[in-house]
Amino acid sequence: MSFWSSQTLMSHLPSLIEPFNADQIESASYELCMGEEVYISALPDTPLRERKKIILRDKETVPIPPGQFAFLITSETIKVPNNALAFISMKFKFKSNGLINVSGFHVDPGYSGKLIFAVYNAGPLNFNIGRGERVFSIWYADLDKDDENPRNKVGYDSIPTDLMNSPDLVSSLPYLVKRLDDMEKKIENYSVKQAFVFTIAIGVILAFAKVVVDRFIQP
Repeated sequence: MSFWSSQTLMSHLPSLIEPFNADQIESASYELCMGEEVYISALPDTPLRERKKIILRDKETVPIPPGQFAFLITSETIKVPNNALAFISMKFKFKSNGLINVSGFHVDPGYSGKLIFAVYNAGPLNFNIGRGERVFSIWYADLDKDDENPRNKVGYDSIPTDLMNSPDLVSSLPYLVKRLDDMEKKIENYSVKQAFVFTIAIGVILAFAKVVVDRFIQP
């Protein structure tokens, strides 16, 4: 397997990436831009009708809160020939600020469509990301021959609703924190009630004991 050089990318990518911009070739890779759609994880108990994609205008930004997952889509449609494999990643400047790619790291031979990245904000602050920013990188590499089992399914052109409708995929750290807070409050309330009952019980026992003792010590 050999990776494509910048010269090979310049030769091949105009027919494989739409829209293609020669200025986005960087050190044997091609920089992909943030597209118009973003989906930030909802809480698992959020009604399905309220789970909506955010549509960004040109150069508009959206914050990804700390501890939240998000789905990001590229603005470019990419193709991978049957005799090649592609590798994808987020650019270092985004990863260094806490935004982590938690989805796949390669694109199958035969794929055609936009790419969707599942990301997680592991940083302590909101992470602002804007439409048109060069967020992702893609590398192409040759296979020794055409793959006999290329990907034939239609690729993505938008973020699908089945990703947004899955509670397991959109669980978030803030939701877990909320559940822990609720549990602590329940435990606290239970402890207060238990202490109250215990105090009353002690009072009843002492009163009963006093009556018993008084009977025995009376002449």
